[in-house]
Amino acid sequence: MDLDRPERYGEVDPGGALADVEAAASQWSRAPRPDPLDLGDVDAIIVAGVGGSGICADVVAAIAADRLAVPVIVHKNYGLPAHVGRRSLVVAVSCSGDTEETLSCAQEALHRGARLLAVAGGGRLAGLCEEVGHPWVPVPRTCQPRHSLGALAVPVLAALGLDDGLDEAFDVQRRTVAQCGRHVPVADNPAKQLGASIAEAGVAIVQGTRPLASVAAYRLKCQLNENAELPAFFGELPEATHNELVGWQEPHGLAKTSTLVFLRDPQSEHPRMSRRIDVFTDLVADRFATVAQLTAEGATSVARLASLLLLADLTSVYAALALDRDPTPIALIDSLKQEMSRE
Repeated sequence: MDLDRPERYGEVDPGGALADVEAAASQWSRAPRPDPLDLGDVDAIIVAGVGGSGICADVVAAIAADRLAVPVIVHKNYGLPAHVGRRSLVVAVSCSGDTEETLSCAQEALHRGARLLAVAGGGRLAGLCEEVGHPWVPVPRTCQPRHSLGALAVPVLAALGLDDGLDEAFDVQRRTVAQCGRHVPVADNPAKQLGASIAEAGVAIVQGTRPLASVAAYRLKCQLNENAELPAFFGELPEATHNELVGWQEPHGLAKTSTLVFLRDPQSEHPRMSRRIDVFTDLVADRFATVAQLTAEGATSVARLASLLLLADLTSVYAALALDRDPTPIALIDSLKQEMSRE
């Protein structure tokens, strides 16, 4: 697929994955924004979810890190950590409402007497909350879970009182689409350029700086896996410079077919991080097919993270289109779920 021929995208993307991604600002702005919860008796908040719903937990934890006086814990597994009890709030997020791991978390939360809030598209999770009188926020099921981040994350941010900055986020998302949407040619479009580079190389090694950009880096890794059907790997800075860096010390066949991508948020990262990335790049750049960087835009933390998340989503779909791969089907995941349902 020639990325400068957007009129032909539908031949590869009949499900409209790119349209879903480009509509991020609309989805985020229309998402429910419940009143903030009273967190006065809460000692810990656990946000539970996996896959396309699980990234919501990462987003919320990153935004909450310097805002809430109680820890926000990301949980992507069955059950719950041992410390969860009556003074805990469990937020269970499932686009379908039927994700078995998340249902397990919700059931365990009720068993331990924890407070429970569900954000779901219905299903058994919504039914469980209605049965026991715990709140749940309905979200529309209009696109794939991995393209429903705004519909899932905004209600959680609002419920925890973390939604200031969202209006700026919507503006930043609109500007990002204006700069990197389908009708912007490759020569002027950094998301198309990076998507094409990753498609040509075949593998992506994605590094993100803490605390915000690492979430978007993980998002890019996952979206490249699902949308472009490519192997991609995630590392977090500065930690990766204390271990992973040595893994690229010797010339390696994997590196030769990989694009090394840094996702940055200079406003939130430590002042020494820029120098650390420069040295990282100088030491290993010649081992990789390409080295690239995406940088956050915006004043508020919510807006800056939203800008990077959208760039990640656009890049992954462009990589899929460049490879003539439909970004919507996830055949192996569907097969796994089918096999699991037989037990």
